[in-house]
Amino acid sequence: MNRTVKWLITAAVCVLAAAVPLTVYAYLQKDLERPNNFIIAEDKGKITEVFTSPEYMSMQDNFKKEVYVENNGNSDQFIRVYLDFSDSRVRDNATIVFKTDHEGKNWDDFLNDLSENTTGWVYIPESQDELLGGYFYYTEILKPKPENTETSDFQDWKTSPLIQEIKTNFGNDSNTDHITDFDIIVYSESVQTVEIDTNGTIYTDYKTAWTNFLQS
Repeated sequence: MNRTVKWLITAAVCVLAAAVPLTVYAYLQKDLERPNNFIIAEDKGKITEVFTSPEYMSMQDNFKKEVYVENNGNSDQFIRVYLDFSDSRVRDNATIVFKTDHEGKNWDDFLNDLSENTTGWVYIPESQDELLGGYFYYTEILKPKPENTETSDFQDWKTSPLIQEIKTNFGNDSNTDHITDFDIIVYSESVQTVEIDTNGTIYTDYKTAWTNFLQS
């Protein structure tokens, strides 16, 4: 019996570093099993996706799953994304395509490759940094999205794709009972590049901006 594909969960979380640090900091410490409980502040980071899914899951499937984040606010932002599978067994047997014309990588290799900042994204493991770890960070500053995007020569308001395709593998036999329903959880958070304090600090480095915000 084939199982149907469950809709993937996507939530956008936009945090304003200067205005609501205490409220949002409390959110960031919440259990990640409740990703849809969030507070929307003034910044507006929007996840955009190109996603195709078959009606039924098979033993091996390829999903087009392109994940981007846009800056729909009115100030420069740094973006970070939490991405994971709801079932680690499915995740560990899947491959992730995140660079055009490249072979897919298993989950661990995907994280390791992004640790080298090969696509504009970098992954920081929790073992490396307890404060920043567990998230994918976009290292470039996102500018506000123009009202008329057709006149924008450079999409500096939109990230490069974090992932482009997912290939699932439930085994090489025909036993469809091995197929497991799963979700892919994706949500984003943003922080302004300007800290409104007595010094009027402007951050040009994503690590410094996020570290200062999370420690405030």
